[in-house]
Amino acid sequence: MALMLWNSRFETGIGIIDTQHKALFKAVNDLADSFKAGTSKTQVKECLDFLVKYTVEHFGTEEKVMKEMGYPKLIDHKVEHAKLVEKALDLQAKLAAGKPVTMEVTTFLSNWLKHHINEEDMGYADFKRAKERK
Repeated sequence: MALMLWNSRFETGIGIIDTQHKALFKAVNDLADSFKAGTSKTQVKECLDFLVKYTVEHFGTEEKVMKEMGYPKLIDHKVEHAKLVEKALDLQAKLAAGKPVTMEVTTFLSNWLKHHINEEDMGYADFKRAKERK
């Protein structure tokens, strides 16, 4: 069973953002599956590497969308993005150094992503909808 299940409460109404969020859900699920299956460290590394790369790409897309719409909380949002990227890079370094990275990583990422979408991302989605109604 998937750790993260997509449903309509995560939809921002911004096509590219929702598509990328779905891909992030899949990446976290793939990472969780690697741990659950007890697959090689190499597969866990590949999943984590993809997740880090795609997260950075996604954050760039989000920040561009927010800048284009004039979202007033862009700076705060970027700070949250930077914190997760730093955490993810730390996890990559830990794994590369041969230190154990456990399933707890996927729980952390899952919780962070769900909270971030529902709290932070919905803020700019609501802002965009309000602007469009004017």
